[in-house]
Amino acid sequence: MGRTAVTSGAGIHVETGGRKIVLDPKSPVRSGLAFVSHAHVDHVHVASKGEKVIASVETRDLAKARGFDLGETVEEAEGIELLDSGHILGSRAIRIDDEVFYTGDASGRPRAFLGKCRTRQARIMVTETTYGSPEYEFPQTAKLVREVNSLISGSYDRGRPVVLMGYPLGKAQLLAYLFPSWEPLFYHQKVAEMNKVHLVHGIGLKQANLFDPDKDSDSLPKGPWVMVAPMSNGRGRLMAHLRKRYGAVLVAFSGWAMRPGYSASVGADYSFPLSDHCDYPELVKLVQSVSPETIFTTHGFDKEFASDLRRMGFDARPLSPYQSSISEFAMPG
Repeated sequence: MGRTAVTSGAGIHVETGGRKIVLDPKSPVRSGLAFVSHAHVDHVHVASKGEKVIASVETRDLAKARGFDLGETVEEAEGIELLDSGHILGSRAIRIDDEVFYTGDASGRPRAFLGKCRTRQARIMVTETTYGSPEYEFPQTAKLVREVNSLISGSYDRGRPVVLMGYPLGKAQLLAYLFPSWEPLFYHQKVAEMNKVHLVHGIGLKQANLFDPDKDSDSLPKGPWVMVAPMSNGRGRLMAHLRKRYGAVLVAFSGWAMRPGYSASVGADYSFPLSDHCDYPELVKLVQSVSPETIFTTHGFDKEFASDLRRMGFDARPLSPYQSSISEFAMPG
């Protein structure tokens, strides 16, 4: 097979088996293949004419809805296997020539309509480590749902509406799926736009009232209601208005809610650690399931998690984003 090299720059560059694949590039790829793992804006780009892009159909459609045209995409190529990463709708991990396994952003547990990351064994693993520190161990989703429903019920008893805040693509759709029984239910316009693509791809999200913040902020009903909205600072204009005019209770959802003081930092009344990423134990299990000889960590606690993996007996090192060339990470195949 020759040599396999993993380098970082405007994306992660993998050269193996005589070809080059750029993983989650930030700009068009002029030669080789581009792999787009999912449709969050920090992972997509506008493809150049004729660029060869590997991505799921769902990622292509979600990216286009967000203003990023990936062009003609494919889900299959020689020596390439895509696997559900469980992060958001359409998110994929990739195995290249049985040699390299890249998780992209991944979840280690099923949530609502999403499964957990599927893996394959490979000699080299590149994994995100957003929550790669031992204090990040998330509660079971069923427990979190019970607690949030109890909070909403208490707010309804007091006649107060509730705003559930999460990232508009991914988290917001989970919230819409997990808490559909409360009436009346509103979707913020940005959430509704992403919901449309989910509905096209067979995700059974409940139909609800549309909330346009430019038109409807003074015409919501009095009394309790639930709104699914993008993550916003509670001290910002819209959320402060909903709080003042309607007595709205603001609830934030993020893995970072494990941190003390998170609710206050984002101006929310409550926060819950619902995440689209693996927690620390799930990251360890992910590595063990791939059983790689060498691991590169990226994002979040990359240095810390690599250090922990070395103590567990793995050959692990961070793939720092500022490195444009890391030839010392080239390995014989």
